[in-house]
Amino acid sequence: MEIQAQNVKSTPFTITESWVVGPANFKEDFDTQIRHVAAPFPSGASEKSFLEEQKRKSAELYPRRISEVSSRSTRGAEDTVTVLDSFAVRFFINDNIMVGGTPNDNTLAISNDGMLLASYNSQVWGYDINADTFLFRPTNPHPSFVAFTNNYGEPNLSAGSNPFDPKLYYDPGRDRFVFLFLSDGRDTTNSGTVIGFSSTNYPSDPWYLYRLSGNPFGDGTWTDYPQIALNDHSLYLTLNQLNGPDWVTNFDYTLVWQLDLEDAFAGDENLESVIHTGFEYEGKSLKYMRPVKTAFGPQGDDMYFVTNRPRAIANDSIWLHRITGAVDESNDISTELIISDVDYGIPPYAQQANGNTFWTNDARPLGAIRVQDEIQFVGNSINHETGLAAVFHGVIEDVNNPTLKGHVISDPEMEFGFCNIEFMGVSDHHRDMLINFNHTSPNHPAGNACMVYTNDREYGPVQLLVEGETYIDMIPNSFDENERWGDYIGLQRKYNEPLIAWTAGYVSHGNQRAGTWISKVRMPIDIDTIINQGVENYVVNGDTFSDLNGTLVPLAIESDKIDKKPMVFPNPARDMVNIEFDVSNMAEVRAELYSINGQLVEQLINQRVRAGKNVFSFNLASFPQGVYIIKLTSGSELIHSEKLIRN
Repeated sequence: MEIQAQNVKSTPFTITESWVVGPANFKEDFDTQIRHVAAPFPSGASEKSFLEEQKRKSAELYPRRISEVSSRSTRGAEDTVTVLDSFAVRFFINDNIMVGGTPNDNTLAISNDGMLLASYNSQVWGYDINADTFLFRPTNPHPSFVAFTNNYGEPNLSAGSNPFDPKLYYDPGRDRFVFLFLSDGRDTTNSGTVIGFSSTNYPSDPWYLYRLSGNPFGDGTWTDYPQIALNDHSLYLTLNQLNGPDWVTNFDYTLVWQLDLEDAFAGDENLESVIHTGFEYEGKSLKYMRPVKTAFGPQGDDMYFVTNRPRAIANDSIWLHRITGAVDESNDISTELIISDVDYGIPPYAQQANGNTFWTNDARPLGAIRVQDEIQFVGNSINHETGLAAVFHGVIEDVNNPTLKGHVISDPEMEFGFCNIEFMGVSDHHRDMLINFNHTSPNHPAGNACMVYTNDREYGPVQLLVEGETYIDMIPNSFDENERWGDYIGLQRKYNEPLIAWTAGYVSHGNQRAGTWISKVRMPIDIDTIINQGVENYVVNGDTFSDLNGTLVPLAIESDKIDKKPMVFPNPARDMVNIEFDVSNMAEVRAELYSINGQLVEQLINQRVRAGKNVFSFNLASFPQGVYIIKLTSGSELIHSEKLIRN
């Protein structure tokens, strides 16, 4: 282990391109980007050629060996999930299934209230699970990224643009969503990231959108492959900067955008941020930095990142990065090299029926989660013993004195790829994980699968969530012999339902086309573990478990760690505005409306409220259009201050 001296530079940056959109008012959208089956390889032809050569060399060193008998079960049925719901996201045009892009790039987020958002290139789909209805009015078939940004205001994406690489994130403490994607253009002029923050917990209400330049320093670079995670105060967005069309000759550096969450969710027109650059080891830039999520939603002052040698045939090096401090603070940044006890390596092409194959990309980390001082992560890999595509699972047991134990998740016949990982324990003393991945083989059409990693450090059997109908043949042979398997998949726990998770993976349809498959699953209920964590009186209720009073077993996070900032919604508003807030004791609360210049416009309330959650409502209809400041105070203490837009 070695702590490296850092050359990281932190540069303040003000994001000025911002606007507001209203998903409830999507216009009819006839965007045809979903049909772009011959999408260009995102990292350029040279990178693709380099990876192909690495895969060829790897195949010579580690030839493919497929067992005639497939034995997937390392543990019994007690370590399998229960599938509670499972369905395809599909639509029909002229009786032909047209689902998903090439690659699919599945991502997903679900709120505590059951608002499900899913995205794939280049559509976004929203559904109210409890009401069994669409959140967004389906257009043709679902709102495209272009429709999402063009509803109101500037800047707009052109109708012919091809945005890509979507990411969805749900913050359970703030009860808000984040949605981002890369805008069209793999050059310095057009490249950028569009990132949106929901104004309420209802995704059909307005969103605050920002555009981050793909060339923020004016150094001739453009942006590719975004990844995000949140902590208490900031959103961290990792991006890779290229100074030309491909990754081999034109990769320049990796940067980390750090955005202030309070201002972003409040919709500040000018959003303050910091850009961190200079992540290197022995003079070489590190790439594909994977931000690490925390187990119970955004927590803490630190953000960790993991990265590796993604294009290596066999390697044991992992780097652990840490950034400490908010946007307006001096940041402490470190990088540490960790050596794995098991090698990872670039995966081979994954096999389908009829000699068809999937592109498997490289060995970069694709998902990471932190529980207290432990980080677990997953990524594509090769099984060096069989030569098949597999999943590498790494466990960093102590971030303050890190050691890394690795394990290759594989199968004698099937091949795995594009994985993710989610914490599924009921307390932060647990280490239960759900590992989700796509699967394929000549005898198993492409689908989605999962595996349980238990608290006692054991792996359950590979469990197929869905098996496809046939092999995939979407890309013309003249373009590429390897089909795109997607670059990532979606996975999120349901934060207020212990043991419940939702997945969004890849599946093949009968017309040799691909789509998104969504599953709701429940982890196995380990009653002994639950009792050991202090839950003495419980009943199992099918989909979850509760105490004898009918209350869901609480997550292992103290209530005072959850962001209890008042929720102002809708914002912007035309008439009625609601302010939801919590007070720990009975208190005198005053609500006042100020002009943007700080002039008192109206004292709205000044009254005693009960301890707990309160909702105050008032009507804006009589006030002129414009921007106001709403302030809540108790005595001399400021509870909350937020911009409020009357439109």
